[in-house]
Amino acid sequence: MKNTWKSLLVIILSAILYRFLDRIVPTNYASFIQFIYLVILVVIGFFLAPTHKKNNRWLGKVIVSLVIVFIFGIRMNWFVLTEFYDFLIMIGLYGSFLDIILIYCGWVFYQV
Repeated sequence: MKNTWKSLLVIILSAILYRFLDRIVPTNYASFIQFIYLVILVVIGFFLAPTHKKNNRWLGKVIVSLVIVFIFGIRMNWFVLTEFYDFLIMIGLYGSFLDIILIYCGWVFYQV
């Protein structure tokens, strides 16, 4: 199966899983649903990567992981680094664009 079909299948299964969890998880656990949503975005990006090869370039992986942690922190309101968030707003990366960045980070993690 080519990666394009595998990626489409993962997107569809992720949507079904998210919809299922949204219906069964109580509303007072909304942060858990938000966390699952963010994880799903990173997993979708992982499956969009053309190859999953091992490499020793750890610095790029650390930087991508830190960006993911910062975006998770902003979206989940765990911590807000005002300078980082103000920089993102200044360049227009907020809201849905942060979701797109998470998908990109999932993809780029295995490319760097």
